[in-house]
Amino acid sequence: MLKGLRKKASILSLTSTQSNSSSNSSSHVNPSNNNNNNDYERVVNQVHDFEIALKAMDYLLDDKTRQGTELLKHESINHKTNSDQPHAIFPLALGVMEFIEATLGFEPEVMAKAHKTLSEAENSSLNNSKFNAKHQLSTSLIYPPGTEFQVTYAESTLLNALLMLLTENNGMVESAKALFKLRKAYQTLDAVYKKIKESEPIFNKNLAKIKKEFNKSKGDGIINLPNHSISTVDLPGYNSQTSSSSSIPQDLKLIKDLEKVYMMRKARVEGTNLGNNRNKPINLFEDSNSSVTLAKQHQIRDKDIDNSDDDEFVDALEHLDIDYTANSSQFLNSSTQSILSSIETSPSESQGSQISENNHLHVSTIDEFIHSGVQLCFGVLQVVLSLIPPAIGKVLSIVGFKGDREVGLKLLWRTAITSRNIHGELALLFLLVFYDGPVQFVDNGFQLPNSNNNKTILNLENKSTVSESELSKILENPSDYTSQLLKRARSFFPNNALWVLQEGRMLAAEGELYRASELMQNFTDDLNNKIQMQQVEALLTFDRATIYMYQHRYDEAAKDLIYLIDINSWSKAVYLFMAASCYCEKYRMIKMDVVKSENKSQDLNKYSKLFEKYLNLSLSYVPGYGTNAQKKGGLGGSGKQMPFDKFLLRKAKHIENNKKLHPNLPIVDVVGTSLVHELIYFWNGYNRMTEPELVITLKMLTYSGASNSEYSANSTSSSYSLIEETEDEAMIRYFLQAITLRQLGRVKEGLKILDSQVISKYVISDSPQFKFTKLTYSPYLYPTAIYEKCMFVWLLETRKHGSIDIKQAVHDSKSWLKKAEIVGEGDYELSNRTNMRIKAAGDRLDQLGNI
Repeated sequence: MLKGLRKKASILSLTSTQSNSSSNSSSHVNPSNNNNNNDYERVVNQVHDFEIALKAMDYLLDDKTRQGTELLKHESINHKTNSDQPHAIFPLALGVMEFIEATLGFEPEVMAKAHKTLSEAENSSLNNSKFNAKHQLSTSLIYPPGTEFQVTYAESTLLNALLMLLTENNGMVESAKALFKLRKAYQTLDAVYKKIKESEPIFNKNLAKIKKEFNKSKGDGIINLPNHSISTVDLPGYNSQTSSSSSIPQDLKLIKDLEKVYMMRKARVEGTNLGNNRNKPINLFEDSNSSVTLAKQHQIRDKDIDNSDDDEFVDALEHLDIDYTANSSQFLNSSTQSILSSIETSPSESQGSQISENNHLHVSTIDEFIHSGVQLCFGVLQVVLSLIPPAIGKVLSIVGFKGDREVGLKLLWRTAITSRNIHGELALLFLLVFYDGPVQFVDNGFQLPNSNNNKTILNLENKSTVSESELSKILENPSDYTSQLLKRARSFFPNNALWVLQEGRMLAAEGELYRASELMQNFTDDLNNKIQMQQVEALLTFDRATIYMYQHRYDEAAKDLIYLIDINSWSKAVYLFMAASCYCEKYRMIKMDVVKSENKSQDLNKYSKLFEKYLNLSLSYVPGYGTNAQKKGGLGGSGKQMPFDKFLLRKAKHIENNKKLHPNLPIVDVVGTSLVHELIYFWNGYNRMTEPELVITLKMLTYSGASNSEYSANSTSSSYSLIEETEDEAMIRYFLQAITLRQLGRVKEGLKILDSQVISKYVISDSPQFKFTKLTYSPYLYPTAIYEKCMFVWLLETRKHGSIDIKQAVHDSKSWLKKAEIVGEGDYELSNRTNMRIKAAGDRLDQLGNI
């Protein structure tokens, strides 16, 4: 038995000694004797702590936050009782969990709690980094002691800074502190990222050397390398030659502890660590290039074990609860092959971009954490900085603080595809929000003609490496790949409504409104599904309500919106105003016979009262308004009014003025242009509606039109509307009708309406010198209308018969976009949303201009 064990245990070891011999005196490689026998237990404990933290954060991803928090608290108590080592990974893990909860709901208490925890994580990380450097505790095969805690420091600092920036009631001093903190995170991440890029050629050179030696001996079925020692990737520098035979019991304890870490990592990557039954578990050993290879590498040299100790050694092994005779071939040899076959390419390729870009050296838990953490944080920073308005961005770039969106997105895609840990799933969440979220960061309207013809799609299932060329292909059509990664996440974490929410958003973006709303509704209707995280329930409910609005299912939408005031404090005023708008539109649908009613007068009276009730109730929740002058509310719980609060108040004032002119009319009959269709525009609903919904929208927008005007349902002989349409209200109506016509394919017709009835009302001259009149009735409308004109121009120029001049189309579209920027300058109601739309369109046109 022992001979068989020795054969199976004699496998590849990527020890720091080999790395050191290959790189001579490279500072990126740990000296082989950094860890002595007294430090091995500390190193293994730290690796174990990281796996515990990763498991706790996985609980959050499966909506089992309480279990994750309890696990962290239990391990923290044990750690403080039994060890003098600092443990920064625990407060970071807790901080990440609280950060996600805070940014999902923006409740002030949760945000303050997350800020406190992340601040503690920052301090702990600095202490842990110094501790490891002082004691030369090498937990990484590649980086100097303490690097892993530089990453935890950068991650906690970044999340803390973002949290501070998202707290609306912060003053200038707090905002400056947040930017300073953001810059510290940037500098730390930049330094570690450079270390990663510098280390890759050294690692590739070592791999090539190992492959050569491996090929010489693999014909015998045994790998014999110059360095025969007891070593594992989770314990760098461990060498049995430094141990006497009397230390074997200690060595066996280490092997048992390492086996525990290995099994934790294996369960995490395969998705069985939370007890969920996955239909198709990942086989880590099928992918020879796995970036999260679970390498359990034990080397036992015959001469290191004296014959007199054989019985003692075998007896000790039997108490490890490991069936080596059955499993060592799978665990040991296949993991060896996994690493070696990653260089089964030509010598030129092994030094080329695919190896250097894709082989992230994710072997041990610590190296996996370092690489995925740096990629995630640096990617988020790059994208966030690229979204900052140009004026602020220029100031930040002067001090070397700038972002590159493409670089950031590629880092996030790489992390989401290759990492099976919290960093990979957070990268996926960021990408899902970026591409399909409620705020328009990406403008998908600008598409090249026939861009989807003959398109080949990469299969990301079980894919653990991704090349630069593949990333470029993914960025061209991200929706083809977010769906694949989301499917994987849902299989790993079936209990979290957050993934259902993301799938619903994705379906809605593809026009699958019915499937999206039914998916979300069925999940919450199922009594077996218990949503622990109330912030996720609120997001799911809100998104489902907006999808119901796109479908003109206003009773369901209003029900969800009213329910939100019981579970979320983001903006109760806006929720109730949206509900009131739904009841107003349902009133109009009944009046126009778009929906049938058994008792028309009774239903009209019902929805008239519901509209008045919830409009008045919404005003009672606006902070700083009327009797609520001292009331707190809005983002971060401040007394400041949110942009949508200001929109609500402006609309309410117009309705109030109309009511004074028509005191005998119900308040529902003094509303001008459809409130709900204006709200639908803010949440990108027109891009999600299909033809049936758009046809109804076009019809319903005619309700408020002036008698005998274009696209109006009213005439001198018959009228639905009981008040006169003002020119300002008509501009909003025509604006929404123009977009609806465009979405129905009637592009020229829509542009004619937009030009004649909207833009011409305030643009005095568009060439050669652009001049416009500054209006105040609906501030967001004026830059937004010109932004939409840009889209009309693009569609008309790229849908011509015959040859298409893409460069000219880009030029003409951008000329109108620049005019939108001029009109949109300044601080006004919903200015952030408007400027984000304009910036997204500009970024997309720049991308198309470079093709």
